[in-house]
Amino acid sequence: MIREFAKVADELGREKGLSRSMLSEVLREAIVTAVHKKIGKYGEPEVTVDIEKGTIKILIPKEVSEEIDSKWHEISIEEAKKYKENPQLGDIVMVPTTLEALGRQAAIAAKNKLLEKIRDAERQVIYEQFQNKVGEILNGTVLKTERDNLVVNIGKAEAILPKRESIPADFFGRGDYVRALLLEIRVVKGWPQLILSRTHPEFLKKLFEMEIPEVYEGIIDVKGVAREPGDRAKVAVYSTNSNIDPVGACIGLKGVRINSISQELRGEKIDVIEWSPDPVKYVCNAISPAQVLLTNIFEDEETIEVVVPDDELSLAIGKKGQNVKLAAMLTGWRLDVLKESEYNEIRKVRLIEQEQEFKEFDELYNLEHIDVLTDEMVRRLVDAGIDDVEKLSTSNLEEVAAALEISDEEAINIINSAIDYLTSKLAELQDDDFTEESEEEE
Repeated sequence: MIREFAKVADELGREKGLSRSMLSEVLREAIVTAVHKKIGKYGEPEVTVDIEKGTIKILIPKEVSEEIDSKWHEISIEEAKKYKENPQLGDIVMVPTTLEALGRQAAIAAKNKLLEKIRDAERQVIYEQFQNKVGEILNGTVLKTERDNLVVNIGKAEAILPKRESIPADFFGRGDYVRALLLEIRVVKGWPQLILSRTHPEFLKKLFEMEIPEVYEGIIDVKGVAREPGDRAKVAVYSTNSNIDPVGACIGLKGVRINSISQELRGEKIDVIEWSPDPVKYVCNAISPAQVLLTNIFEDEETIEVVVPDDELSLAIGKKGQNVKLAAMLTGWRLDVLKESEYNEIRKVRLIEQEQEFKEFDELYNLEHIDVLTDEMVRRLVDAGIDDVEKLSTSNLEEVAAALEISDEEAINIINSAIDYLTSKLAELQDDDFTEESEEEE
């Protein structure tokens, strides 16, 4: 029985990818459990396992006694002499036994514990084997379909390719070859579950590394990927080597390189564009194939306004907004695409608003509002670069005194007059806001 037990354990271990040293320890713990099942926690048995030879040695502790109440716990002096020289009453002697001697219940307990320990060891092997492969592409074959999810054999383990992580045009049957990204390792009921993805942007990036030598070698860097899986994608590439065209290298002669990647993605159209540290240039590249006439950047709103010819608006936006959506995803900017004629009208309105703002600013901050200043003083301050009340209020007295050729005391008086003026205007504005809020509440 012991040889068969070791043989079965060895076969199970090889099937699960367990090392013999790990398997020996697993089997040893299972045998210890079986001994405890039979004799209870009466001392600690000694169990030695040799998987290669297919041997298991079991020694159980027995006390040397005059009266034998339990053959599993006590041993006579005459019997103890077989295992120890000159035994005395009360001595503990390690006595060999076998699985057969321990009985059927002990053997079942050993088998159950063995399966449990192998499963625990398998869990640990999966963690150790795959925890550093998250974000890498794995190859496997389809085993079966469970609730629209594919179960994929990836060697000594199984992985799940959920339907949501599959390209819409994907269709795999049992035994079919699958390439996918190891997206994450989840723990489900204490067991590691490997989750695959063919829709994640990183999958496309890794395909570039596998199919394009310059990317694999680091000569070309894939800076960003945006995808609508199975339909269209944009990939930004860059090289510090001025002698290399990163876009052309990734596309390949007659598109051979990019086409092989597209075929893996069920015909997904891939636009390869050049990355730039200049956000405006990057956006212009990303919005291609449309021509960009001009751009306006609004950093506070994280928005770039893109103006294109009237006849290329639909090209810039793309079918169902796909082109501009992917460009925005790729660059990280919100893109507002306008046709040239529309922008011209908006520009006219903006100029009028800008003129009005300048007028209001001039009316509010004009130096002529400061009573202590003469026309000549205003001219001198403007020549010195102090051309509005706000600047005057924050100027130091040396600047004002030098510009007007006056004493420090007179300069302080002028600066304080500017501060008093701004304070009064701020109070007026706050009163106006309070009045408007009250009227709205009523």
